[in-house]
Amino acid sequence: MRFTFVILLFLSLGADAQMIIKAHPNYVSFASANLLLDQYSGSAAAYSLRKLRTAYTGSAIRVRKDTTGQPEQDIGFIGNDLDTASLKSFINANSGFIVRWYNQSGSATNRNAIQTTATRQPRIVNAGTVERENGDVCIRWLNGSSHHLTVSRDSLNISQPISTFSVSKLTAASGINASILFDNNSATNTPFRFAASGTEAPANTFILLTNSVGGLTNCGAQNANQNLFTTISQTATTPNNEVRLNGTEVDGNAGTVTNSLNGLTIGNIRAGSGAGNLAIYDWSGWIFELVIYNSNQSSNRSGIETNINSYYGIY
Repeated sequence: MRFTFVILLFLSLGADAQMIIKAHPNYVSFASANLLLDQYSGSAAAYSLRKLRTAYTGSAIRVRKDTTGQPEQDIGFIGNDLDTASLKSFINANSGFIVRWYNQSGSATNRNAIQTTATRQPRIVNAGTVERENGDVCIRWLNGSSHHLTVSRDSLNISQPISTFSVSKLTAASGINASILFDNNSATNTPFRFAASGTEAPANTFILLTNSVGGLTNCGAQNANQNLFTTISQTATTPNNEVRLNGTEVDGNAGTVTNSLNGLTIGNIRAGSGAGNLAIYDWSGWIFELVIYNSNQSSNRSGIETNINSYYGIY
């Protein structure tokens, strides 16, 4: 009875009053009470600006304030959402950039996505305004900026099967030079990447790279919407690798992806090594979330997508 009353009271309050309630340290968002990794555990790496696991007690991000001295601070959560009040209080009217995107999976504490070079850190606050798209807090990658975050090959080295779930939004649907959402942090052993390119040249498709540079699979028409991308890549002995866009299959037999995932580069291609180039192959847009499993999540795929879509309202 009391629980029902609290819900009705919360819904009846205006937006300002609800924000006050949300700011309370004991507040737990009803919309995000069912955390993704509580429902679907076992991820190898998980990066988000929402809380993904109840047992996770760390911060979401570490940010740098673009001022003299360039101080840094960890930013955690209020309830299950990013503590934007603390973020704005620290950054003030300045701009803020991501130094570290913490891994919430619990599988390995050293799998944080890191960028120590200030000029290559993606942005989360622009002149005092928190980056948001579709109402969701996000991280902004600027085209031509060489922004990227990396996870070392020593800390993340997993073999097939690999399942990935990522939420992102491009700046525009065309005119972008090979935007790379995420890629293996290895020049020679690349299992997959999302890119607006064909063999690292501009084109208007997202691709899943197989075990050779020319082995590309169409992952749906490129667009400037907030999208949820799903891949389930398996060894050559297990067919029907999946590529999905917003819950809909766009390729149910995406070739064979036999290579391991040796490290991770978010927002660029292999940190500029091999055929890649930092200034040319940037992601141009926003990234909200990336969750990677070292397992075939076909049986959980629909539930994982539903959880993500319920939070972001993508489709």
